[in-house]
Amino acid sequence: MDNLWMLEALLRGFEMTSSLKVNFYKSCLMGVNVQPEFMTLACDFLNCSEGVVPFKYLGLPVEANPLKLATWEPLLEQLSRRLNSWGNKYVSLGGRIVLLNSVLNAIPIFYLSYLKMAAVVWRKVVKIQHDFLWGGGRGGRKLCWVKWSEVCQPKRNGCLGVRDIRLVNLSLLAKWRWRLLQSGEGLWQEVLIDKYGLRVSNLLSTQDGNWPWFMSRWWKDLVHLEGVEGVSWFNSEIVRNVGMGNATKFWKDPWRGGNPFCVQYT
Repeated sequence: MDNLWMLEALLRGFEMTSSLKVNFYKSCLMGVNVQPEFMTLACDFLNCSEGVVPFKYLGLPVEANPLKLATWEPLLEQLSRRLNSWGNKYVSLGGRIVLLNSVLNAIPIFYLSYLKMAAVVWRKVVKIQHDFLWGGGRGGRKLCWVKWSEVCQPKRNGCLGVRDIRLVNLSLLAKWRWRLLQSGEGLWQEVLIDKYGLRVSNLLSTQDGNWPWFMSRWWKDLVHLEGVEGVSWFNSEIVRNVGMGNATKFWKDPWRGGNPFCVQYT
């Protein structure tokens, strides 16, 4: 009850400071490891409804399992709706390539920047792209002239230059790991350090693999960020600049050569 009184005081203080009004009727309260009786009491106290997990925040599902197809169904429906809106338009092959890269491949960016796409979801997205490229928005005859792997190759190689959605997903997730290696600190980094320890800023170490069992699915995907062929490409492409040496492990970090000393001299 003390937490509930403090929560209401914070919200009322926010109203007085900002001259904004908190709509408790449209708000919801969610509890973690809380008895149902207390949740009913808390919702009545704050005059709000009880929320459920997973829920959406800024369009992204929170606490949803990215390995389940149900998590990605809203995205797949959005892609299908966009294709239906183009159903009566005749677009050339070149125009369909432009629409693929500028629209269809841009819609999932928000999801791909946070969630790692499962193989079954990737196949469904590729099927949508494939059918639109060769059949058009009206779903005409789908005669494939080029393999999809070659369709995704760059134009400088004589191919169509359609972005591979798997590589886009890995690149966006890699940005989180890159930001963890930078010196700037943010609130999200502090939360990760409090939960998993100082090792979160040292993901280049290949021998530090004993993470706690309660690690989230998002963090597990970041730690084991593998490529399309199962190769951990991120660590192999980055070498630490020693500098003062405060954040560099002499034995476990690849600071001299391609491999850490624990791999070269064991």
